Amino acid sequence: MTAKTSQEKQRLKYLLWRMIEKYQPNCYFCKQPFVRDEVLPSRGVDGLTEHHIDGNHMNMSPSNCALAHRRCHKAHHAKDNINRR
Repeated sequence: MTAKTSQEKQRLKYLLWRMIEKYQPNCYFCKQPFVRDEVLPSRGVDGLTEHHIDGNHMNMSPSNCALAHRRCHKAHHAKDNINRR
């Protein structure tokens, strides 16, 4: 497998951003829009994460997957863990 060139990485970031804008422009939890500079840092997509709505990580259907800010996702699951105790 060859390393991706800078131009290929930029194109993939661009395509990812276009998909976000088209299909889910806001965070699942806080409903705030994703901000390109915040969500897509030079390292990748560290500001975003995938949330499984029904809690089943094996269910990869599009209707069960939602994008969220990583901080919102962590806060959601931290509250879940507290409530389970």
